[in-house]
Amino acid sequence: MWKKVGYMKERAILIIHGFGGNENEILYLHEHLRQNKMDSFWIQLTGHDGNKQSFSNATSDQWLADVDRKLEELEQEYTHITCIGFSMGGLLTIQVSERKSVDQLILCSTPIYLYNANVILQDIVQGLFYKKQEKLDYYFRSAKTASIRSCLQFLSLLKKTKKKLKRKTLTLSNKKILILQNRKDETTYYKSAYYLAKASNAQVSLKMYENGRHQLFLGENKNLAVEDIKKFILIN
Repeated sequence: MWKKVGYMKERAILIIHGFGGNENEILYLHEHLRQNKMDSFWIQLTGHDGNKQSFSNATSDQWLADVDRKLEELEQEYTHITCIGFSMGGLLTIQVSERKSVDQLILCSTPIYLYNANVILQDIVQGLFYKKQEKLDYYFRSAKTASIRSCLQFLSLLKKTKKKLKRKTLTLSNKKILILQNRKDETTYYKSAYYLAKASNAQVSLKMYENGRHQLFLGENKNLAVEDIKKFILIN
């Protein structure tokens, strides 16, 4: 689908999963792009192999190094790269956004403000009083995944990214950015999307989906999201 420039292909798409997650979070998107003959790739971040101890030992510097290495690999074959980050993957996308090859950034459910207390409270009430055990199970599973040490690594990356955005040290005027967010996201407070749009200092498109939860590519708005991503990549 992509034309070649000399011996180089035109565009690769790199998808980065979230904190404590894995490829299951983003495979729906990856497969949709592949089916549309786009050169889509994803990476597994250090410590995200299902082993809690290795996750606990992983650092945010390692996660960033994982992304840098993959980008360097893709840059050997492709002229332009679309970097798509889901949740914490969006923070990593911002960290690498000044690379010359990365001309499109897509930030999905990317946190600046954590947690939507109203949504979480509604879930707990439904779980306790309306026998919707799956609501409680979701939070129990999430709590078991991460150690205090891994949470501190995530918070360190979040702080570093906020600082980078606040200081206006990002040079993104020649980049194009798409921000996708579910309004009922329990983990990333939806106003994070507005913050990112305002702070990015770039050409930004923002899509706010009604309802939907944190797992954008596993929930009710997944088809809208993948179509919006496909259009953004092709038009820009």
